Amino acid sequence: MFDFFKKNKKKSSEAEEKKTVESKTNEPKTVETKPPIQLAFEKNLSFLRKDTLEKETVQNLFTSRELIEVIQIGKTTFPTGEIVIADPLVYLGNDRYTDLLNRQIPVGEYPVELSICYSPIAGVRIAAARLKVREETPARYEITMPKGKTVKDYNTPGVLTGFGVDAGLACFCDGIVAKEFDAFQSKWQQEHPGGNLYDDYFAEIFAQSYEQHPEVQREGGDFITWRIPGTEHVFSMFASGLGDGFYTGFWGLNSADEVCELVVPFMNPEYFI
Repeated sequence: MFDFFKKNKKKSSEAEEKKTVESKTNEPKTVETKPPIQLAFEKNLSFLRKDTLEKETVQNLFTSRELIEVIQIGKTTFPTGEIVIADPLVYLGNDRYTDLLNRQIPVGEYPVELSICYSPIAGVRIAAARLKVREETPARYEITMPKGKTVKDYNTPGVLTGFGVDAGLACFCDGIVAKEFDAFQSKWQQEHPGGNLYDDYFAEIFAQSYEQHPEVQREGGDFITWRIPGTEHVFSMFASGLGDGFYTGFWGLNSADEVCELVVPFMNPEYFI
């Protein structure tokens, strides 16, 4: 896998030159095209705007093969079964910017899986994240909505579907645990006036994750599973694909309309490999 990655690595930040012929004069000319990473990024924006998720797309994201590896990074605690998807360092625990989702899961602990893409043009990236609730294949996927709303409310004015990322991170989190995390952040900031929660606290934890698993993440670390101090509650934080942006969650549902999994796509690997 890594030999292939090294051999096929491209200059993703440089434009390419394409030879063509001037139609009027029939003279050869050189046209500068967009860098491969920019072309892939633009295609990916369209992929992220989709309000439907096909079973084949999820299978493609979470099937290990050449340049794609699926890993489990730990379990997240759900004491109430109500879920928030958010950027943990910017929006988690803030009711103004985040909503509980419209479906609940049974109280318990559930594994978080990541699809790692070894991209020749973007490097090692997390292509998607999945919270696995039941060990069965979903019959269909449905876009997540805020609590009290259904898919019939999609695109209704004032109804926000999805979540914003401004620190390059995302997480699945129980609603109560999100409040505990918000209290932890507030206490930490009071004890460290002028401090930066990532630089001064989490950077070391992410670095330890990289040291333990350097083959599946970028230097500095792309994911952690962490217990909130003073509690028994644990959740995972992970890098959001190419970084900041707006992302959407999808419920994987069985034929009885029960939640099997919760998926967040960040990248379509086909565009990057």
